[in-house]
Amino acid sequence: MDWISNLPNILLCQILSNLSTKDSVRTSALSKRWTHLWMDVPALELDSSNFPDDIEFWGFFYNYLEFSQGLGIKRFDLVYNVDEHIQEDFVERVDDVVKRGVCHLSILNELDVEEELVRMPLSLYSCRTLVSLNLYCVVFDAPGPALVSLPRLKTMHLEAVKYDGKWLLGAFISRCKVLEELTIVTDHGDGLEVVLVGSKSLKVFKLKSMRSEETEDECDPTILIDAPKLEFMSIFDYHSKRFIIDNIGPFAKVDIDLTFKVEDVDSFGAMFIGFLTKLSTVREMIISARTLEVIHDYYEWELLPQFANMSHLHASFPETSWKVLLTFLGCCPNLQSLDLEFDSFPEPEEIKLSFVPQCFQSSLQFVGLRTPIRVEGTLSEMKLPILFLRNCKVMKKLMLNESFKNVIKKIRGIPKMSPQFQTVALSNI
Repeated sequence: MDWISNLPNILLCQILSNLSTKDSVRTSALSKRWTHLWMDVPALELDSSNFPDDIEFWGFFYNYLEFSQGLGIKRFDLVYNVDEHIQEDFVERVDDVVKRGVCHLSILNELDVEEELVRMPLSLYSCRTLVSLNLYCVVFDAPGPALVSLPRLKTMHLEAVKYDGKWLLGAFISRCKVLEELTIVTDHGDGLEVVLVGSKSLKVFKLKSMRSEETEDECDPTILIDAPKLEFMSIFDYHSKRFIIDNIGPFAKVDIDLTFKVEDVDSFGAMFIGFLTKLSTVREMIISARTLEVIHDYYEWELLPQFANMSHLHASFPETSWKVLLTFLGCCPNLQSLDLEFDSFPEPEEIKLSFVPQCFQSSLQFVGLRTPIRVEGTLSEMKLPILFLRNCKVMKKLMLNESFKNVIKKIRGIPKMSPQFQTVALSNI
């Protein structure tokens, strides 16, 4: 420990900044040199539940800020769960942190939001040093547009946040000029109706719904996306009336688990074809069974766009959905890699080709099949891999999960259509 104590304060503080504030405080017992050193650390991590009561928590928070006046706070992490929320005290302390040039700020509010509204200080909306922001179960007030300026914010995670205005979030996003990664988790009563994700810098967008089964009839907010540099988009468990993509980056990767509440078939059809058309430039896609069902229902009365850029597809199926798969594969003429996950085996009589997709003829090289593991084999265990082996002309590898282990030797002995074929292998896919 002696050689560490001989290091300059700036290096010691850098070391302590990698510890939690609780552990950092403990170092004060090491020697006189360390007694007050933790107060010079430009990082503060607090969990109110680690204190005996509210008085101890607020006293520590206040004393830290008092004794460290003039010290910049680069990182502030707060888990907030007090017995009695005092809004004035909360705003005053967080405002002090924000004005000290905070770069990374995370506030997780664990109070009952139906009883206590934890609001952010107005200074947060114009913090010129903020680089990453993570908020859970707090309230966003509606400051005037001139007050919002976050010129360095690159990463923002907003979960179960309440917004004082249905357009507030969209306006907030538009004022973050270098934002690269955005996560939004919607919740019942968040006050949102429409979210405009308009950003010329955004590269990653993740969207998730936390609405419970009791509120399943309530739709998630309408989403409008205009993000020409977007490289990755994830939509999970989202149910909306409208989802409009105006612009995303070419060759993006998307993970889609999205359903719609259809009130007018004609207007929904126009919106949905626009949604699919804008997605048709993506390079990789993961798509849920529920979204595939929507696509299949729509296909019954309108042709789908071609996904000519798509090289990799991972698709899930809740039950027998073979026709849905063929419908979509027919729109992916240049597909190179295909991963299929079935919740149940398709019936043997359904495993057939009503037509041969173009990708089977010219591009599909890698196929992965994951099906339920059963003690006894079924005829589908043979027919499913055989269909690909006998129809894919350039396939190199077929990967199967453990459910095929009883028939793997028979599958390996099947004549292959592709002269380039290398192996059939068991995998943990």
